Amino acid sequence: MKLKKYLWIFAASAIAMSIVGCNLFNPTESVEIASDDANALTYEGYIKFRNNEYTEAQNYFLRAIDADSTSSQAWYGLIKTKMNLQDINTFELLKYVNVSSGSKVPFTDMNDETAFKYKSGIDTVVLYTQMFIKRDTLGLLDGEITYRNISDGYMILQMMQAMLVLRETTKSLSSCTTPSGCDMGEVLNSLKEDPEEAVEAFHEVFQACSDNPSSMSGVFKDYLPGFDYIADDKRDEAVGAMCKAGAVSTEKTDDPAEIRKSLDIITSQSGYSDMVDDDGDGCIDEEIFDGADNDGDGEVDEDIRDKQNDIRYDDELSAKNALMGITDIKYLRIVKSAAPNKKYELYDLDFNGEVGGDDKNEWEYVYKTFEDREVAQNHLLKFAQNLRWNPSGLPIDEYLKIKWEISKDTDINNIKYDLETRKAFVGGCWERYTEEDFMNWFAGR
Repeated sequence: MKLKKYLWIFAASAIAMSIVGCNLFNPTESVEIASDDANALTYEGYIKFRNNEYTEAQNYFLRAIDADSTSSQAWYGLIKTKMNLQDINTFELLKYVNVSSGSKVPFTDMNDETAFKYKSGIDTVVLYTQMFIKRDTLGLLDGEITYRNISDGYMILQMMQAMLVLRETTKSLSSCTTPSGCDMGEVLNSLKEDPEEAVEAFHEVFQACSDNPSSMSGVFKDYLPGFDYIADDKRDEAVGAMCKAGAVSTEKTDDPAEIRKSLDIITSQSGYSDMVDDDGDGCIDEEIFDGADNDGDGEVDEDIRDKQNDIRYDDELSAKNALMGITDIKYLRIVKSAAPNKKYELYDLDFNGEVGGDDKNEWEYVYKTFEDREVAQNHLLKFAQNLRWNPSGLPIDEYLKIKWEISKDTDINNIKYDLETRKAFVGGCWERYTEEDFMNWFAGR
């Protein structure tokens, strides 16, 4: 199964497996607490909760927290009450996920009023849950209920939050008004101008999985190669490492180039690369997602080619490394071989005059095996041996800054960096461009 389907299968499977048993969503469990001070207030709060008197329950839980801020039972009751006050019907949300298939974006069939209700409600519940998690992590709660007890439900909320962020983007896309629905590739690539919220939402999903991988280990076993041979009692550790790597790749940063790179990783590994130069070096999708610099420009995984290409990873070794707790992408995405799919066969990624179907140098490493690449500290693809970077010898920070500015210089009617400037200060594939190639670079931007 292609990775472009994993996110939605991942979400639907997680919800289906966790919704009934996850105590964050279970409204009927009983609580036995001694009736004194905060405990008595908490007890009264649960009585009101079971009677569906959620406003009164909220008041009791807030008073209990005021009396004793370490009461995990009070915080837990408050979170569950907030969910019911926000009228979050998880089974209804699951219905919208299940009707989405192929590349269709979940929740596009949902009307704006309903989507706003769920987005606002989930944002509120997540906010209070994060307050609980922070206090639990810092040891400021009594430990009766911990993050691990609610992490399954929290991760589901994070996935729903990410999907609703993507749905918001669909409103500005013309394809989303058609009967066939939105194309996920168009949605993800449309986020490039303002990717921060989407990347943050995906980060929270990965982080929640990393903190408590047990709920997702079954999904990984079913859908990700390499995990089926790992013993059940060890699989959680491997899944945790994989999710931790995803969390690291999408970590919050103030650097807009890194934020967009994170979105590019998500887009390419979901199977929706856009076949354009995203990093301002003139090359198209020149990197393979392997945690290394494949083109020699000093950046890692900055403009990644689509996962749907015939890229063979050493899944068994990657899974073993994950089992050891390794979270460096270089050791979790170990490439054995790579070749273009039909789409990439038609493109000349490095502008040397040969399209991918004829140019093996665009797909073969200088050193064939990962072991040899590590020994040589050289993860270049063969085409990169003939590229010249930073020909003006700028300090690395200045060079990368110009490269970033060029990547944003996409208005053909207001070009700030002409072709000669790009050749002089960036080099790379720009040195092979004709004026016609240069004009074509702006197409679709």
